[in-house]
Amino acid sequence: MMKFDIEHAALTPPLLNTLGALTHELQIERGYTALVVDSAGEIFSDELRAHYLVTDQTLNTLDALIDNIVNKQSKAWAKKLDAVRESKAQLLKHRKNVQNGNIEFAAAINTYTYKFIYPVIDLNIEIALNTENVNPLKVSAYSNFLQWKERIGRERAWGAHGFCSKVFKNREFTERMLTLIEEQSAYRRAFMSLATKRQQHEVEESLGGYVMELLDTIHAQLGDQERAQELEALSPVTWFELLTGKIDRMRRAETGLVKSLDPQNVLATTTNDTAQVPQQLERHMPIIQMLPVFSKMGEKELGELLRHADIRSYEKGKLLFMQGETLSRYYLILEGWVKLYKSTDAGDEAVLQMLSAGDSLMDAAVFLNIPSLVGAQVVQNTKLLSMPAPIMRQSLTDNKKLALNMIGGLSMRSQGLIRQIEHSRLKTATERVGWFLLKLGMEQNGGKGNAITLPYDKSTIASYLDMTPETFSRTLKRFKNKGFRIQNDKITKPDPKALCVFCDETLSEACIFKDKELCPQTYLIHG
Repeated sequence: MMKFDIEHAALTPPLLNTLGALTHELQIERGYTALVVDSAGEIFSDELRAHYLVTDQTLNTLDALIDNIVNKQSKAWAKKLDAVRESKAQLLKHRKNVQNGNIEFAAAINTYTYKFIYPVIDLNIEIALNTENVNPLKVSAYSNFLQWKERIGRERAWGAHGFCSKVFKNREFTERMLTLIEEQSAYRRAFMSLATKRQQHEVEESLGGYVMELLDTIHAQLGDQERAQELEALSPVTWFELLTGKIDRMRRAETGLVKSLDPQNVLATTTNDTAQVPQQLERHMPIIQMLPVFSKMGEKELGELLRHADIRSYEKGKLLFMQGETLSRYYLILEGWVKLYKSTDAGDEAVLQMLSAGDSLMDAAVFLNIPSLVGAQVVQNTKLLSMPAPIMRQSLTDNKKLALNMIGGLSMRSQGLIRQIEHSRLKTATERVGWFLLKLGMEQNGGKGNAITLPYDKSTIASYLDMTPETFSRTLKRFKNKGFRIQNDKITKPDPKALCVFCDETLSEACIFKDKELCPQTYLIHG
């Protein structure tokens, strides 16, 4: 086998194709595993064991390719490449647990997703990003395509659970499936907006036909609670074959995308077929430029980064990511509210943070490429700016200003969490609610008016303030007895300064009375 010079672009296609093949085989292995585990070994046991050999052969091909790379350690992604190579021991252990029946369905599927598949996809994107002279728009298109394909793979695995266990009436299961379908649509739109016309045509051609129309019909049924039960008539094997046909087609299209990343490919780099940055970003540039994370970046630097970005709107109740999930995208809130929460095995939920415009979601999990410790859910119609996590990590390495902004943001977030712990442990219920209302008033009208609107439901507010809904209601009644008018989500202060007693050093920085003689809390400034 020939030796590949790591500095030469000829390395990119064979390495990306091999990693893409590995992802594909692991996705198939996960799909078989879903049916084997959920059917207690009655469906696809022989096929799963046979496919182990196919995956292992792909791993061997990767081993041989890695052994013939010259100067491998000179690249930042070398350690990740070695980690993928060395994950075979963990994969063998996981397979043994599956074969012995020592693992539950969710754990069996999630292990494939987060320990084996996501690291390979992340590596694919990072290698593509580090290819010399590669068009960054093509990398972003490629990234969205891989995420799109992976969501279809996850749909295949979780759908197998639905058809085997007949759980289509289960709301949590249906929401999970609908979320995966919605994410597929989002990644598909992002890919199409960044891909060249040739790439768009090739992918659309590969995903046409009766089978794709049938899957669209199934998706429509899944979103209709009255018709969802009809899906139980479809066998799990039929479901598996339908989704496998779609994923196999996407794998063929993926090899074409890899060719487009090769700077040596003249047809792939022609300027007559270059994708454009989504125009929707231009409409939001004023608020994007004001976000703390981008505040010190020049217009050209910011423009280069945002070529990979996308803006999406989410309705109330939308689950953005689950606890324990490795994040594939970096999110910034442009408008609306998102809650970060922790769930227990008993089904209880604790709201840890409420985030709004200007806040980012789980920066540390994105930067460290580790599973999120919390889940995130939209609690008010929200608009988010997002970009692929690998691209954000690479940008932090390349751009000092962006990295400093991120460090500053993480520091502020840390201070905010300390203050939140202080409020929940040292403040009375009245002090917590008063502080919260004062903060809302400053955010909504700068503290000038008397009206305050609760931005999300009271049970979520109560959880955020570390109290029961009943305690929150009783506390609001105390404010009502002091002249506050409370009507549903509208609260009116009897006096502009009625909540000033609950001010602290942080809130005083945004107060219109700061440094004025009229400030009732002058000790915060002068003390």
